[in-house]
Amino acid sequence: MKYLSILPLLLVLITACGGSAEVVPEVRIRAIGYGEVFTDDGSTNQSYTGVATAAGETPLSFRVSGTIRDLRVKLGDRVKRGQLIANLDPTDMQVQSSQSNANYQATQAQLESSETQLIAARAAYERTLKLYENNSVSLSEFEQARSQFKSAQSQVEASKSQLAASGAQVNAARNQVSYTRLTAPFSGVITMLHVEQNEFAGSGKAIVTLSTEEDPEVEVNLPESRIGAIKQGMKVDISFPALTGQTYTGTVTEVAYAAGDAPSYPVTVRIEKAGNTVRPGMAAKVKFTFGDGAQAKSLKLTPIESVTEGPNGKFVYLLTPGEGNNYLAKKKTITIGDLHDKGFEVTSGLEVGDKVATAGIKSLLDGMEVRLLQ
Repeated sequence: MKYLSILPLLLVLITACGGSAEVVPEVRIRAIGYGEVFTDDGSTNQSYTGVATAAGETPLSFRVSGTIRDLRVKLGDRVKRGQLIANLDPTDMQVQSSQSNANYQATQAQLESSETQLIAARAAYERTLKLYENNSVSLSEFEQARSQFKSAQSQVEASKSQLAASGAQVNAARNQVSYTRLTAPFSGVITMLHVEQNEFAGSGKAIVTLSTEEDPEVEVNLPESRIGAIKQGMKVDISFPALTGQTYTGTVTEVAYAAGDAPSYPVTVRIEKAGNTVRPGMAAKVKFTFGDGAQAKSLKLTPIESVTEGPNGKFVYLLTPGEGNNYLAKKKTITIGDLHDKGFEVTSGLEVGDKVATAGIKSLLDGMEVRLLQ
């Protein structure tokens, strides 16, 4: 009887356990990053910093030494071609010019005297020659007259040479006086002042720096890995941090064949339609495009992060549409070519527009359902 009383309780427990509903754990869909297979011409962009300079920048100096008596310009002044910039005290040069003129006049008077003596000596020689032919004078008298005539000729030639030399000295002295005036060889802007008024300036010492306003340039240095791709006439994009929102087109005009002091190669770029906003000395950013644009859309690229190495070679996880907004990650073996800045070249296995996983690849399994991170 005791066992029969326990039986209903066991039946109730067994029934309760057998009739309970099964709890199914919720499956969490993993979110991953993705990219798309795209076409490209293989070109890459690279920017380098440089400094704006004037197309024509010349330090102006005197050809003679002296004290600066008058400095006619200030920093930032615009000057025209031929305009006076500065002059030296010309007193010493003028004294030398006066002395040269006096020497020239003395030499000219000496020449006139020599020519007069030559006329007299010629007449005496011709008269003695006729008398000698008639045996009216001795041989010694004839030779003396001839010697005096030749001496007079030599004296005239010497006086002419001296007069020519004196004339050259006069011209040189006049030039020295003119060299005390410094004028602008072209129209432009005074970008630097190197001296002050009343300062002594030696021959060749820079007085001012004159720069052109038209067609400013940018000087930029490129590494040896890139200099071979730079050609004259190449188009670039130029921007200046000081000129926010403005971009200029530039043209490469000079490419150095040898490196300078640093292991880099100087390249000069002319700025087109720069206007008056670009000033020499401004920091610049020059963007070069490397690659052959003629091969546009000839390369099929996949993001670098999408390619993984496996036992059977390179593969990606190709994302194909699944249920709802989810996708299925399927392992896809591919063949790749060269590595470019924007991705690997795909030679087989993928098509343009295919979606491939780029993040979370290590946790993926073939055929796993995923959702895409937007």
